[in-house]
Order: sequence, then structure tokens, then C-alpha cells
Amino acid sequence: MNKTTLKITYAAVLAALVFVVTFLTRIPVPGLSSAYINLGDTVIFISAYLLGGPVAAAVAAIGSALADLAAGAAVYIPATFVIKGLMGLGAGSIMRVRNLAFYALAAIVGGAIMTGGYFVFEAIFFDLAYALTALPLNLVQWGGSVVIALALQPAISRVYPLLWREK
Repeated sequence: MNKTTLKITYAAVLAALVFVVTFLTRIPVPGLSSAYINLGDTVIFISAYLLGGPVAAAVAAIGSALADLAAGAAVYIPATFVIKGLMGLGAGSIMRVRNLAFYALAAIVGGAIMTGGYFVFEAIFFDLAYALTALPLNLVQWGGSVVIALALQPAISRVYPLLWREK
């Protein structure tokens, strides 16, 4: 199988995993319109490590937007598609060197894009008070996902060469 086919296959599987993890770990936030926190960002960081920028962007955008659709959070779908896509792109673009330091930086930058993106969207679409109320929850989601992603890095670093070895 050629590398393009492999990359498309891995992207599809990881987008499905982003959806499943996001949907199954969602914790609704009372008082915020359809908002919820989740651990799907962990899979986005893993995708960034394994696939790099543009493909991780597609994985993040598609998997996360589908989770919003399934969760009934339609108001967030367009914003999620763009924000999570940029998150995957940013994190994946940093992953030119696959080690713990670059992975940590990628997760931090990706989480900052997510947190800032949702803050801007919510401030414009709802209002500043809403965005300020949601901000701490986005920070918790970011922090939790970074911790889990970093804890999984040793395993992911062993999987990476297996995915791309010549057959």
C-alpha cells in the first residue's frame, strides 16, 4: 500500500476516534448554550504527532464537527470545524521533530488556538460575559488533554515508526 493511501486510512480512523472520544467524554456545561468539555483534543494531538499539519487539520475538523452534530450542538459546528482544523494544523506543523519537547509545544500551541478561537467565537456570537464564563472550562479541557497526550507520548513514539515503515 502506498503512503498516500496509508495516510488517508489513518486519517479516517483518527477522525472517527476524535469523534468517539469527544462524544463519549463530553460533559455538558449548565447555563452555556450546547457547550460541553471533552477529551477529544487528546486524539487531535496524537493525530498531529502521527500525521502532521494538513492531515491533522482535516482529522480534527471533521471528527470534532461530527461530535458537535451528534451532541446536538449545531450552533458550534461551523466554529468547531474551523477552530479544531486550525488547532490540528498548528499542532501538526510543529511536529517536524517527533520528540517530547516538540510534542509538548505542539499541544500547548494547539490548545491555545482552541481556547482563543472559542473565546473569540463566543464573544462575537453570544457576548463577552458568555465567553468569559466558558473560558475556564476551555482551559480545563486544554490542560487535561495536554496531560493525557503527554502521558501517552512514549507509546505514540513507538507506534510512529511502525505506521510508516517500508513494507
